[in-house]
Amino acid sequence: YRGRGKTTLAKQLAVEWNLPWYDSDQEVERSEKATIREIFEKHGETGFRDREVASIDRLSQQSDSVIALGGGAVLRPKNRQTLKRTGYCVWLTAQPEELFRRIQGDSATAENRPALTALGGYDEIMTLLARREPLYREVADKTVETERVPPDELVKQIANWYRQRRTEE
Repeated sequence: YRGRGKTTLAKQLAVEWNLPWYDSDQEVERSEKATIREIFEKHGETGFRDREVASIDRLSQQSDSVIALGGGAVLRPKNRQTLKRTGYCVWLTAQPEELFRRIQGDSATAENRPALTALGGYDEIMTLLARREPLYREVADKTVETERVPPDELVKQIANWYRQRRTEE
């Protein structure tokens, strides 16, 4: 979900591993030459999700890269299948109150991201998390709590887990 640090950690992991990194939302925006908010306004959520599937399909074909996915990417079964088939998935978690605080503190979120329910705000976070968390669990190979842990420590945790996982294979 928004505010968990997906893009920040993807960038830092890519540096740690000397790999390219991608953000599926940014890839959709780049290919459409529009913000996510504008894509939602013009094509609705279904149109955005269709473009997101295409973006994730393209990105999943990149070898040895780090990919940050949009929080709703798990909604489409095809994306969940792609995630399970093509790499390792780390689910970043945080309490709803912390997510609300982070989102409120990020002006770019309000400008570029649409409300996803009529509720908005904290109630929207609670509603969407209830809907999405079972799907996040379904695809997650690792769950990482992002509250009260600095990004560089989270990168170390994920990198250590990944190295361990690779040596076990």
